[in-house]
Amino acid sequence: MVKIDDDTQKALLLFNRRSEAAEAAKAAERRLTKAVKAKDEAAAALKEAHGAEAVAAAEAEWRTALDTWQRLRDGEELPDEAPAEEAADTPDEEAPAEQATDDEAPAEEAADTPDEEAPA
Repeated sequence: MVKIDDDTQKALLLFNRRSEAAEAAKAAERRLTKAVKAKDEAAAALKEAHGAEAVAAAEAEWRTALDTWQRLRDGEELPDEAPAEEAADTPDEEAPAEQATDDEAPAEEAADTPDEEAPA
């Protein structure tokens, strides 16, 4: 075993602390970047959503993403469950777009029906 004097040991401990702090800062920056991206994607989905249900779902997703982004920006630690939820939400992002298309068709048909009845 190699003997290390006190000054060297203190320097190594300081280096390790700074290294861990730098890694934690990088991880926090990655989480913040991911939260910003999720917030922006949810805002874009909200803008393109048609139909009450699609708008409500997109708005709920946007509010969740915004809350996550604000917490990360303010330095709060989020539970480890948040990345699992984001991974679970990724396949669902395609589903609301498909639902919006399905919601549009009945809305258009409903809009056409009163027009046809009004002149008669």
